[in-house]
Amino acid sequence: MANILVVEDDMDIAQGIAEFLEPKGHELDFAYTGKQALALLEQHQYQLVLLDINLPFVNGYDICRHLSDDILGQHLSKVPVIMMSSRSHEQDIIQGFKSGAWDYLKKPFSFAELSARIDVGLMKSASRTSLKQVTAYAGASLDDETLLFSYQNSALQLHTVGYEILKLLMTNAPNVVKTSAIHTHLWPNDTPDSDPLRAHIYKLRKQLKAAFQQPFIETVKGVGYQFLVGEDDAI
Repeated sequence: MANILVVEDDMDIAQGIAEFLEPKGHELDFAYTGKQALALLEQHQYQLVLLDINLPFVNGYDICRHLSDDILGQHLSKVPVIMMSSRSHEQDIIQGFKSGAWDYLKKPFSFAELSARIDVGLMKSASRTSLKQVTAYAGASLDDETLLFSYQNSALQLHTVGYEILKLLMTNAPNVVKTSAIHTHLWPNDTPDSDPLRAHIYKLRKQLKAAFQQPFIETVKGVGYQFLVGEDDAI
């Protein structure tokens, strides 16, 4: 099974997660503050992180940014993060995805649903690791093992969702990939209520533009997105 870090300051919720997941064979570590979580992430390598937002000292958004920005080490940019929070407003959910979260689970939730989302995250992570190949198109390349996007002797470290988006677009380039197809690829069991894809695309284009002076992703209104080299348009 998987080695999972549970970051949750509510002891009852943490205990319930433990009682449900440990019999399934998962090995769990627990952090009850943001500082504890960062310390554990520096010391250990996890296959998945369950992350609350309202934490003492360092909140879940900031922890997720540390992971997606690769501040704590290259391997951490590959770790799927599932946010768990009672914050249900659309802006909170979008902020979670923009921080680099893989999934967002609203409290209260069933442990069966949590387990299903963990399984999806782990399967995607395992398939990405096992492929270890490079996707290339028009001089741009994407390394499945390191999650590095490269173009003209420059490289950008991607977070998990950014990698998945570029992988799908590059694989289908120059064709347009429908928005619904991207949603299904990223969230096969349950498309989120809000529009996290738009937030992810915005963040990814901004990172690409800063690193390579072009966003690589073109919006085709009413249809979806397309990977293009040498194009620049606004969302």
